[in-house]
Amino acid sequence: MRDPRTALVERAVFFHLAILIVGLSWAFGGQSPFARQALMLWGTLGMLLFGTGAFLSPGKTAFRTAVRYLWPLLLFDLLTLVSAFNPSMQSVMRLGTPSFVVVDPLYAWLPSSARPDLTLRELWQFNGIVLSCFNGFLFLQRRRRIRTLLAVIAGNALVLAIFGTLQKLVGADGLWFGLVASPQPLFFSTFIYHNHWGAFTLLNLTAGLALLFDAWRRGGHRNVRHSPLLTGALALVILAISLPLSASRSCTVLGAALLLGALLHACARIIRDRRRGGQSTWLAVSALLLFTLLALGATGYLGRRVISERARLTDQQIRTASGLSEFGTYRDSYVASRLRVYRDTWRMAQARPYTGWGLESYATVFRIYDSSYYTYRDRFRARFSEAHSDWLQSLAESGFVGTGLLVLLGLVPLIGPAWRKTGSPIPRYLLTGCGLLLVYAWVEFPFANPSVMTGFWISLYLGCRYAGLDQRGEAGQTSP
Repeated sequence: MRDPRTALVERAVFFHLAILIVGLSWAFGGQSPFARQALMLWGTLGMLLFGTGAFLSPGKTAFRTAVRYLWPLLLFDLLTLVSAFNPSMQSVMRLGTPSFVVVDPLYAWLPSSARPDLTLRELWQFNGIVLSCFNGFLFLQRRRRIRTLLAVIAGNALVLAIFGTLQKLVGADGLWFGLVASPQPLFFSTFIYHNHWGAFTLLNLTAGLALLFDAWRRGGHRNVRHSPLLTGALALVILAISLPLSASRSCTVLGAALLLGALLHACARIIRDRRRGGQSTWLAVSALLLFTLLALGATGYLGRRVISERARLTDQQIRTASGLSEFGTYRDSYVASRLRVYRDTWRMAQARPYTGWGLESYATVFRIYDSSYYTYRDRFRARFSEAHSDWLQSLAESGFVGTGLLVLLGLVPLIGPAWRKTGSPIPRYLLTGCGLLLVYAWVEFPFANPSVMTGFWISLYLGCRYAGLDQRGEAGQTSP
């Protein structure tokens, strides 16, 4: 019989995660000031759930499991806290405007931070997200509960995709059908930045595919029409259509690769099952390919204007090495300017290679290393608050030591399950989504969005947890 305290913690964790994921996605992806404050409060509740659940677990097994998997986070927190109390920049007033200048830290041999205030805030938010998501790994005891949470996550993304598609089709000039002005012209649904929507959609596509193939594997349905397969496939098509509609080119390419892999997986599954039953395979495969063609046609029709504009822009960026801006001043091509940001960020990282300049210090420190020289109408130099590469920005802010600890934080949970003994496709698809996001983070900054960051960690931890439960069956064990 299950411990009632364990069951209570499991239910609390389930609802906490569901509200966290849904709430962040509708609150501009967590990128409004109010959403950031709410995230810190809700993340604090997640930390309290973590501590309470670990204390109430029978034999303190949850506590021992947390230590086994979260030691990289503990070391990262220690490194970052030390840097926050060893500032390397000082605020001064110049012509009535606050400015920051580099100073020698109190202890040159210790990690330091250029912006201790921002470092502490970002560290608290990061821990709130990671520990809240780790609660799913630690306390969700049943596979059905995990599948239900994934269904909530994917269903929420579907509603957001429909909302964003309608917003795009009516030509809304702002968020919430024009009620809220967007600082970024290429917004989609409730997300301010279209590439953040693209990253969010990639994670949710893999969650939807995981549920779809798992339902197919478990079977128990009379035929396709009396199963969730067709409905799930239609939902995934609607979600996938939002990628080109959002004008996120890189995520559209990654999404297409993901769906092509899923299509090949489905064809292989159909051929294997039909041959095993002594049935013809060509009709079923043809039906699947026809469905795919119809989906592509719907995507092309609904997104024809956006696809045409982005294709024209891509062609221009490829053919034009450099040229004049619309204001008559010289500016580099898109590719050249992006490479310059990467090069300057690498120079910033090389200045403090071990522990970096401090978490969330990039926007302040990068001005020292920014070599861009083109101007806009107001004649001010372009300023970058993000490196457009999360990997490079992590090296610049946390150094090789901090970045290595974050990599270990993601790798340690993968060591536990015996992946060859896991029959469900759920873990593999969820981890595929995480892998795609890590690849994408080389050329963009998806982890700057709290909703995307939460989606990454929940996918990682639920995938590993499901693999462990699927390997042993639902024996009601309290630790992975």
